[in-house]
Amino acid sequence: MTTASVTSPAKIRPRGRGLFWAGIGLCLLGIALTVVQYNLLGWLMVPWYSPILATLGAGLLLYAVVQRRSVSRIIGLCLVAALAGFQWYMLGFMAKLPDYQGPARVGQKLPPFQTTLADGRQLTERELQDGTASVLVFYRGRW
Repeated sequence: MTTASVTSPAKIRPRGRGLFWAGIGLCLLGIALTVVQYNLLGWLMVPWYSPILATLGAGLLLYAVVQRRSVSRIIGLCLVAALAGFQWYMLGFMAKLPDYQGPARVGQKLPPFQTTLADGRQLTERELQDGTASVLVFYRGRW
C-alpha cells in the first residue's frame, strides 16, 4: 500500500503588480507635488519633477506589462504615457516665451516711461540718467 502526499500548490503571486502600482504612484506623486507647490506653498517655479516622475512611472508600467500582459496594465500604461507626453509638451513648447520685441535695446537710451515703484513713488527715465548705479528689472510674464 502506497500513500501519496498531497501538497497544496503555493499561492502564485501575479508578476509585476508592485511595479504597476509604483508606476501609478509616481505619476500621481508628481501631480500632487505640483498642486502642493502652487496652491499651498505658493512657489511659482516650473515643476520639472512632474514630467520626470510621470516618465519614470510609465517606464515602470511598461516593465509591468512586459512581466504580465493584462488589459488594465496596458490601459494604465497608455494613460500614464499620454500624461507624461502632455507634460513634456507643455514644458518644452508651451512654456517658451516669445522673443522680446520691446523698445528697450542694449546700448541705447531708454525710451520715455513713467512707472510706480513698490513704495508708491513715481519713477521716470530721467531719474536714471543722473549717473548713480541703478538696477531696472523688466519682468514680462505670460499669463
